[in-house]
Amino acid sequence: KRRLREGNVAAIVLVDYPDFNMIVASAATEIGVPVLYYITPQVWAWRPGRLDKLAKTVTKAAVILPFEEKLLRDHGIDASFVGHPLLDRAEAIPDRASARTALGFGAEDRVLALFPGSRKQEVERHLDDFVAVARELERRVPGLKVVIALAPHVTIDAAKCPFPMVRSASFTVLRAADAAFCKSGTTTLEAAVAGCPLVVAYRMNALNYAVARWLVKVPNIGLVNLIAGHTLVPEFVQDDLQPQRVADALEPLLDRQSRQRREMVQGLDAVRAALGSPGASGRVASIVTDLAERGKRGR
Repeated sequence: KRRLREGNVAAIVLVDYPDFNMIVASAATEIGVPVLYYITPQVWAWRPGRLDKLAKTVTKAAVILPFEEKLLRDHGIDASFVGHPLLDRAEAIPDRASARTALGFGAEDRVLALFPGSRKQEVERHLDDFVAVARELERRVPGLKVVIALAPHVTIDAAKCPFPMVRSASFTVLRAADAAFCKSGTTTLEAAVAGCPLVVAYRMNALNYAVARWLVKVPNIGLVNLIAGHTLVPEFVQDDLQPQRVADALEPLLDRQSRQRREMVQGLDAVRAALGSPGASGRVASIVTDLAERGKRGR
């Protein structure tokens, strides 16, 4: 508290949830320094009890998922939905033709994109199943092209992955693809923004899964489904991640004339609209400025 006073701090912005941050935030609140939490943790899924702690510590919350605003407000937290920051990245998203040209695909090619994860451990858990799904679809869809999207820091043994790999170009891959098979996470929202039909999967070790089943309080694992408010996108979790079943869900999405594809694209359009509009960073900056002025007046 003494250091906060001596530092003439007008406001504090939190962007993560380590214990140290919350200690500082609690001290700031006690001496009247406003605290903004930008991109709040997913307490609605894992630890809803943290909401009461946030209500006592945070002056303002800037949230990036539309349903979070009401949830936090219902728990006494002054929350504002500022839109999702990935929409700013999406302003430079290529059109379908440009994306296909960049990746070497023809206009009539059927293209499946694989997104097995952004961390090494995730990729290790998912890769074999993702490759098996793609192999099954190659048998069903003549001439199918498969591409795997990877984060820049992730490496894969080429012997385990027979498909071309593309790094740091998720929106380009999603624009080029007819359908995507994605590990649960932000990629599902990127697919919605890109208008790419998808199927979601997730696998973890048995112990973590047992704990997660006890802790998780939401009906879906995919952010795209949580925003849609229903199971718009098929999900295959843990033992349900069976290549044949996943291929059954993906196959009609690769057919540009199918009813399943058409209905999913319409649903993804609604999810994209629910994510707000570009400019989240600017809106957060305005909130910080207002809080800083409040903090100065309070001293």
